Amino acid sequence: MPKISEAEFKKVLSGNDFGTLYCISGAEKMLVTYYTGKLIEKVAGKKPSEFNFHTFSNDFDIDEFASALQILPFISDYNVVVVKDLDFADFSASDANRIIDLISSVSGDSIVILTYPTAQTKSAKEMTAKEKKLKDLAEKKGVVLELDKLSAAVLQKKLISWASKRNVVLTSKVSEQIVDYTGTDLTHLKNELEKLCAYAGSGGEITSDMVDMLVTKNLEASVFDLSKAVISADSTAAFKVIDRLIYQKVEVLSILAVLSAAYIDMYRARIIIKNGRPVTDMIKLFPGVYKSEYRVLAIERNCKRVNTAILRKSINAIAQTDIALKSTRGDARIRLESLIIKLMLIAQEG
Repeated sequence: MPKISEAEFKKVLSGNDFGTLYCISGAEKMLVTYYTGKLIEKVAGKKPSEFNFHTFSNDFDIDEFASALQILPFISDYNVVVVKDLDFADFSASDANRIIDLISSVSGDSIVILTYPTAQTKSAKEMTAKEKKLKDLAEKKGVVLELDKLSAAVLQKKLISWASKRNVVLTSKVSEQIVDYTGTDLTHLKNELEKLCAYAGSGGEITSDMVDMLVTKNLEASVFDLSKAVISADSTAAFKVIDRLIYQKVEVLSILAVLSAAYIDMYRARIIIKNGRPVTDMIKLFPGVYKSEYRVLAIERNCKRVNTAILRKSINAIAQTDIALKSTRGDARIRLESLIIKLMLIAQEG
């Protein structure tokens, strides 16, 4: 069977007709873990019998794996064998072929579940010949579910739904703010929402101020705050952001790269506004780059504080610091802090 969607997999779980091979992987690890658990619960029960439920990790013994596949169900409908985070690249050609032969020969009442709850998903170009062979087998013989990262719009709806189940009000605008601050990792988003719901309390509402106060911001959101502080000449706020990022062991070059992107965002917004177009056109003009209306409106508020010439001069200063960091020795943090002071002085020129 070829790859199926999340909705189609839900239909598989609601039925009673199961195949012998399932492969669940993807970048959204929370959903990989969730649907693996749901499948196991469906075919092996909430408390699987130790006689008919076997789990293996990547470094499993192939002979034990072969023996597990041959066991007949006892007080259970199926004999279930789960293999987590199998990295075929680690196996020799002969061992890889043997594993493929074993999985290919599974029939009757045994079910093999290949699941990747932590392993990084590889693209077709990154896969070895052995891994491609396993993937081809899974698509030909089994059911393949790949759970990629969800779009910002879908994530916002999930947050609103989760909040509603906890009897907490969350508006679309504030859910967009949470995604903008946190990023698209579903596990992280759920943890942040749990914190906000606990603070708001049953029957309460999550507000923008609560998000500002409680949500742990990702690198992009933190550096956006940094650029805002720089343009406002708020040195205390700017250096607080740097202190926090350095404490979190974020590389200076990474901070610089995101800071550069923040200034380019403002420059683009400035040019769009200058041409008499709404800043929200950034979403249309740069598809995939700007997905959040909340973010582009925040960029607009930031860029209104400075003129185009100042932004050009600032981007040039960032580029010079980037070249210096990559080509000469020196304390990276000191260079970053020197850049921040320089950017503040440039902003004051405007």
